[in-house]
Amino acid sequence: MMVQEGQPQGRERPVRWSHVKIWSVAVISLTFLSTCFIVSCVVTYHLTSVKTDKRLSELHTYHPSLTCFNEGTRETEKVWGCCPSTWKSFGSSCYFISDEEHFWSKSEQNCVQMGAHLVVLNTKAEQDFLVQQLNESLSYFLGLSDPQGNNSWQWIDQTPYTENVRLWHQGEPNFSAEECASIVFWSPRGWGWNDVFCDSKRNSICEMKKVYLS
Repeated sequence: MMVQEGQPQGRERPVRWSHVKIWSVAVISLTFLSTCFIVSCVVTYHLTSVKTDKRLSELHTYHPSLTCFNEGTRETEKVWGCCPSTWKSFGSSCYFISDEEHFWSKSEQNCVQMGAHLVVLNTKAEQDFLVQQLNESLSYFLGLSDPQGNNSWQWIDQTPYTENVRLWHQGEPNFSAEECASIVFWSPRGWGWNDVFCDSKRNSICEMKKVYLS
């Protein structure tokens, strides 16, 4: 009888041990996965932080001060969008209205020297915001040109022209030798785009992406 009673006890021991091994493996696996997740988050945050710091450093090269606005969609969110202090803010971009007249290429060069490019208009809402800052008696270069003079217009940042908003004045563009675009106010039509000579002197609008801090 004692031998018979001992046999079941001998069989239970390896079963309990296998349960312990399974739980140990599960705990180790969960710990490993948690560690990988935490490391991944830290690396992602570090890379994002490095990228933001680099962008801020580049901006400070051209601009001594920035103005930041809380752009969080909820009160608990603290997302700050920053632009150079003298620039206008709209959407995800910052804009600078030049009060100097230059050729198109010189205007673009001046924008690049400030960490920007000639403005690329993506929506009518964007244009409606900008024209409120413009002088109706002046013409402003856009980051839009037709280098070959064959109606193959292209934006300076490679935004697809055919897929983007087009807000030309009626009947424009109308002359292949005029290979650059400007925005100008014509009464009674209002503001619209016009093709102009690239070597004509005009004002311009520069655009750069905001820096976001959180």
